[in-house]
Amino acid sequence: MMNAIALLKELSHEKNLLIVEDDPNVLESLERLLSHFFNTIYKASSLGEAIDSCKQLRDASLPFIIISDIHLGQDNGIDLIRQIKQNNPSQKVIAISGTEDRDIFIESIRYGVDRFVLKPIDQTNLFNALITLLQQINYDCELEASQKLLKDSKEYALRLLDEQDQFLKNAIHEIHTPLSVIITNIDLLRMDGIDNEYLNAIEAGSRIIQNSYEDMTYLMKRDRVPDHHSTIDLVGFIRERVRYFTCIAEVNELSFSIRIGQPNLPLIRFNELKLSRLVDNTLSNAIKYSFRPSEINVTVGIRKDNLFFEVRNHGPLIQDKKKIFERFHRESEHKGGYGLGLSIVSQICDEENIDIEISSTAVRGTAFRYIFKNATLLQHNSSTMTLLNQNGAME
Repeated sequence: MMNAIALLKELSHEKNLLIVEDDPNVLESLERLLSHFFNTIYKASSLGEAIDSCKQLRDASLPFIIISDIHLGQDNGIDLIRQIKQNNPSQKVIAISGTEDRDIFIESIRYGVDRFVLKPIDQTNLFNALITLLQQINYDCELEASQKLLKDSKEYALRLLDEQDQFLKNAIHEIHTPLSVIITNIDLLRMDGIDNEYLNAIEAGSRIIQNSYEDMTYLMKRDRVPDHHSTIDLVGFIRERVRYFTCIAEVNELSFSIRIGQPNLPLIRFNELKLSRLVDNTLSNAIKYSFRPSEINVTVGIRKDNLFFEVRNHGPLIQDKKKIFERFHRESEHKGGYGLGLSIVSQICDEENIDIEISSTAVRGTAFRYIFKNATLLQHNSSTMTLLNQNGAME
């Protein structure tokens, strides 16, 4: 009993109680007993008074428990329970009854009474009922607080995503014009025969910015990218992209080597925009994470009738092969970039059914291999030979 009293005192702290009882002696007895525990005790002797008191407590946002007699003179305590539960299903109610009438119990339960205590009231049973309901109130309050915190966190996260997308839109808008001016003037200087290390550095820097610009543009427009697949010579496509990144590699004391596994490799059917993001980001990543000086090896070959494209470099080992594809993840905080490139690559590979194989060892370096399943067009030794006309279109 002493443990129950201590627990009841702890749980009833800053809680209120409404006693609904038409017998003055029982009402006074309950008030005297429970005043040692509850912050404030409200009393009512009729259904109307009880409804008014409930409204007053709800308006004041005060947590409270109701103890109500089933029989209130001319009023029915079950009607009180029904109205209370309709207004607030989570309101805790203890019903007091001087009878063990089965029909009364069933009707009370149907309307949501939480606990029963029979008259004459046993103090232990009453305390146990109060302790149970007070614990439920605390649990409900904690659950409500957690749900509010979760809702606030969700709204905050959505707001951050909106701000992030707005940042990308603004960055794309602000970068486009000055980047175009820089690239145009580099071309004009080249046409005038100017070629020095300073211009090379400017060109390399502008191409790094342009690659990031293309990433951001792709992210903003990817839902509107036409799902158009064209016939592409993967070898020629990669040679052209390697030429584009050569000036960036040279400024960083790096070089490219290209190895073609066999002559007359088949073509692929692929979305050209997606292929450019896949290839460009892989080459850019290899440059970013290569030791200086060193060589970056690019290989195009065929395995089990599927073309593959591989980029191998020597640099820091990859610590987490899964995390590198997460958006905004960077293996090194000392490297530039936004951590967008490999996230875009991963999305494209998922959409286009491309297998990614990654190896990273101290001896052989780090390799990213992309296997173009279901995209390869077998051009030789096949009854379904693909012919190209002079314009490069399939016949």
